[in-house]
Amino acid sequence: PFYDAELVAVDRLVTLVIDALPAGAALVVTADHGQVHVGERTVTVAAEVRRHVARSSGEGRFRWLHAKTGATADLHELARHHHDDVAWVVTREETLDEHWFGPVVSPPVQARLGDVALVARDDVSFDDPADSGPFPLICRHGSLTAAEVYVPLVAAVN
Repeated sequence: PFYDAELVAVDRLVTLVIDALPAGAALVVTADHGQVHVGERTVTVAAEVRRHVARSSGEGRFRWLHAKTGATADLHELARHHHDDVAWVVTREETLDEHWFGPVVSPPVQARLGDVALVARDDVSFDDPADSGPFPLICRHGSLTAAEVYVPLVAAVN
């Protein structure tokens, strides 16, 4: 109910601003990304997968798994087995080879990437056991679905 109320309030505010614009002026409202409604659909990374994980990073819709020493191949295989029904499960090398982050990724940035990424395709987020939660957000972002990468834009001329 709070989310819907906020949308109504923003809509009302935008209408007031448009009405106050001088003739011929435009108002352009945009965002830095879209959102996906995940609600309570948080996926716990499978225990068999977690046994190969030293730590996690990233966001719930683009969760990086940092493998224990020597466990990257097993981690990737198990993560695909358990989670590829709801996510793209890819290695760091795949994301770099396919230019997910652009054609050039500096070594310091590469060092921060995990070994395997769980990139949500469905309307879910992946938990991180190190997070202290609870996280009452009903919408998330960070994956590569159309709803998240297409940027909302509204323009009005008075």
